[in-house]
Amino acid sequence: MIGLVSEAENREMEAAIQQHPEVKAAVDAVQLDMEKYVMMYAKRPPVDLKKQILNKLKQDTVANEPDIPVAQPVAGEEEIPVIDYAPKKTVSPLRIWQYGAAAAFILLVASAVMNIAYYTKYNDSRNQYASLQSSQSAFTVEKDSLTAQLHHAQEELTMMKDPAFKWIKMLGTPRHTGNVATICWDPESKATFILAQKLPEPPPDMQYQLWAIVNGKCIDAGVFATGDLSASMQKVKDVVNAQAFAVTLEKKGGSPTPTLDQMFVAGKVAG
Repeated sequence: MIGLVSEAENREMEAAIQQHPEVKAAVDAVQLDMEKYVMMYAKRPPVDLKKQILNKLKQDTVANEPDIPVAQPVAGEEEIPVIDYAPKKTVSPLRIWQYGAAAAFILLVASAVMNIAYYTKYNDSRNQYASLQSSQSAFTVEKDSLTAQLHHAQEELTMMKDPAFKWIKMLGTPRHTGNVATICWDPESKATFILAQKLPEPPPDMQYQLWAIVNGKCIDAGVFATGDLSASMQKVKDVVNAQAFAVTLEKKGGSPTPTLDQMFVAGKVAG
């Protein structure tokens, strides 16, 4: 195999070529590539090389036999065989393999660079897509929140216009002056809402609880929140009948009976 392997290895290669068609196909492909490579670098002889050789032969003949004139028929230029003496640039098989390896390495590096570029571009696009998805999710949450606020505001406006609702303003008790909360109650539908305009933020383990006072008894009307929710109407338990309402501070989750010394606001139902 072009002198690159030992005789024993060459025999093994020939045997493999005979036994395995795929090996023979690979060897034929390599030889064909080598032939194409050699032909690619082959040079054509100069156009006037034939004439130069004929002139040189005539000069040598005259110089070597000056004293023996012998008449000889002169052959036409067409009859003289032309021998190509031009030195041909030969390329060793090892050099061919080196060129092939260099070309393969260049292609490998170019492929790696392109892969890195495409991978970077893919990551950038994926990050942009994730950012757009996150922004869309945030917009959706904000839209839903605004929609809920608008719906709640419309409900509050409807209650304010509805003459069936009674509005009971609860003011702070002597121990908690300055506190204010308002009850919106419909005696017919029993629907009850509370607006905690001004109540101090309770401790983490405590919660405000609303009571409906019926014939001197305190009926649980449910717990409610403060903070951000204090600016909107909060639905509590339905109240069947009440002469007054009051708010106490209880343990988180509510209590079956009110803690009277923790009453913050109270108010009577008009008429």
